[in-house]
Amino acid sequence: MASSVETSGVVRSTAVQTPRSTCPEDYSVEVLRGFRAVLSAEAAIAELRERTGQADNPLLRLEFFLGRVSLFPGNQPVVLLVRSAECVVGAVYLYEKTFCGLPTGYLRGFDHLTGESSVIAHASSRAYLLELAIHQLFLKTNARVAWATVSEGAAEPSANSLHEQGHLRVEASSICREHRLRLGATFDATLSRFGQHTRRNLRYYRRRAEKELGASFNPNLTVKESDDALQQLSQRSFQPFPASLAEWRKMDGLLRTQPGYFAMGLRANGEWISYLVGMRTPKFTYVLMQMNHNKFARYSLSTVLRSYFFEHEIERGQAEIKFVNGTCALFQRCCEPDSCFTVSARRGLTAFVISNWIAPWHSAPDHALNMKRWTPWPGSQGPTRRQATLTGLLPGQPKG
Repeated sequence: MASSVETSGVVRSTAVQTPRSTCPEDYSVEVLRGFRAVLSAEAAIAELRERTGQADNPLLRLEFFLGRVSLFPGNQPVVLLVRSAECVVGAVYLYEKTFCGLPTGYLRGFDHLTGESSVIAHASSRAYLLELAIHQLFLKTNARVAWATVSEGAAEPSANSLHEQGHLRVEASSICREHRLRLGATFDATLSRFGQHTRRNLRYYRRRAEKELGASFNPNLTVKESDDALQQLSQRSFQPFPASLAEWRKMDGLLRTQPGYFAMGLRANGEWISYLVGMRTPKFTYVLMQMNHNKFARYSLSTVLRSYFFEHEIERGQAEIKFVNGTCALFQRCCEPDSCFTVSARRGLTAFVISNWIAPWHSAPDHALNMKRWTPWPGSQGPTRRQATLTGLLPGQPKG
């Protein structure tokens, strides 16, 4: 079996037999732990993003990844670099929980419902390299629990697999999710692909909010307007948990520092009733958070704001809206079906307890076990769809 060396937060492991199939090349996995070690690979990661066509994905910017990790004390970044004999061929973004500054061996990626911010690699090899990297992470370090998801786009789903080596258990499964909304040349052209019920709701609730509430759409909020909206809705949204509200504020603050950040909202009778934030690239719009006033549930504020939002993005010439970590069932039916590949691994009895009993309560629904509750790719065998609304970017955040 291959050996490993760890110095200054870097673990280098030589290639071992891969868990899923014989690899066409001899790969090695380099484990970078901590901010300093990760930043040492900044140039290599930037070059890899360019080479794999992922330079325009704002979720994979290294500074954004490190910013997300920094939002919560007790986390440290972990990046797995997969190398061939010639160059770096893949990178996996994870973060590790620490206790009193000591690593716990509990690692996970971000965005488990859509998997667009964990793996940098060519599209055809992302799922394979994710499983390879996590498998070797366990062989060469003291990791106890880890999971991450990668989006394979509209490709055929990867075969599910389960393998064990001693006390190490690695499970990989591919399921179908809908989170990408393609936009047409006009608002009417976009709506024509929606079902009759959805088209009617978008128009009906928008007219009703304008007539009965005097709601107005504000597509470009200033910093002060964003602060006001966040402050008001933090007190009047549907989310009752103070910890989740704190997470919203932290994430909103991070997004403001990123290129392409935008904030928009609905205002009625002098108060903010809906608030949406995200990031844009020249073609794609990423939605990361939406908050709605709890007093106006019967007006379906999420639908109202999205009616304006879709029209606004079409007028800007955007090609697609990506709802990070998914969207509600109403709009799932309008989105493109993607194959999302999840790898989960654990080692030992303690890891079994953490993975099966503790973590699901604190990170549901994006815990790896809960991924099984979603429908696999159409036509494949698997469990039925869980009829529930997706949450947002982090556990407890509002849905996209």
